[in-house]
Amino acid sequence: MTRGYLALTRAELRLFLREPFSIVFVLAFPLMMMLLLSAVFGNDEADAGEVVNGIMIWRGVTPTNYYTAASTASVAAALGLLTQPANLAGYREQGILRRMRASSVPATVVVLTHLSLAVLIVIAGSLVMAAIAWLVFGAMMPVDAIGVLVALVAGALTFGTIGLLLASIVSGIRAAQGIGLLLFISIWLISGTAPPPAVLPETVREVGAALPLGHLVTAIQDPWFGQGWDLTSLAALIGYGVAAGIPALWRFRWD
Repeated sequence: MTRGYLALTRAELRLFLREPFSIVFVLAFPLMMMLLLSAVFGNDEADAGEVVNGIMIWRGVTPTNYYTAASTASVAAALGLLTQPANLAGYREQGILRRMRASSVPATVVVLTHLSLAVLIVIAGSLVMAAIAWLVFGAMMPVDAIGVLVALVAGALTFGTIGLLLASIVSGIRAAQGIGLLLFISIWLISGTAPPPAVLPETVREVGAALPLGHLVTAIQDPWFGQGWDLTSLAALIGYGVAAGIPALWRFRWD
C-alpha cells in the first residue's frame, strides 16, 4: 500500500505541474493578486494603524504584509475548489478511476494521495509567494513559522476534503470547474483575501469570517504577525474538514 501511495503521489504531482489550468489558478492567480494589491496599497508603516469601522484595516501591519500572509490561504482554497474536483471528475469521466479500482488501488490511497498533494502544493506555493513578496516589496517573514506551517497544513487538509466532497457530488469536469470557480471567487471576495474585512459591510464581514477561507486567513496571519495562534480558527478548520471528509468518503464514486 505504501509503495502504491508513493507512486501515485509522484504521478499526480507530475500531472499537476503539467496542467496549465492548475498552475494558473492555484499558484499564479494568488501570486498575481498579491503583487497587484501590494503594489496598490504599498508597504508604508504609517498605514499599519489605519482604522475603519472601529477595526484596524491591516491588523497592525503594512498592507503588503497583510496581503502576503492572506494570499497564501488562497492557494489552499484554489486547490480545493478548482483543481481537485475538476481533476477527480475528469478521472471519473475518462475511466481512470475505474482502471485504478481494477488494479486493486484502494479508495483510501486515492484520498490520501490527493490530500498529501494538497499539503505539498500549499506549502510550496506559500514559500514561493513569501519569497517573492520579500524580494519585491521587502515584506516580512513569518514571526512564528511553526504556527504558520500548522495553519497551512490544516487549511490544505480542510480544502482538500472539501474538494473531495465536491468531486463526489458533481456530474462531470465542466460542472466541477463551473461550481468550483463560482465558489472560489465568491469566498475570495469576502474572506479577507481581497478587500480587507474592515471595509466590508458588517453582515458580509461576519459571513466571510465564518467561512473556511476566513478562518484560514486568520489562522495564518496571527502567527505570521507574531500575534499567537488562533485556536478557534484552527478548530473551525478541523470541524469543516471533518464535516466535508466524512460524506466525501461515504460518497466516493469510481464511476
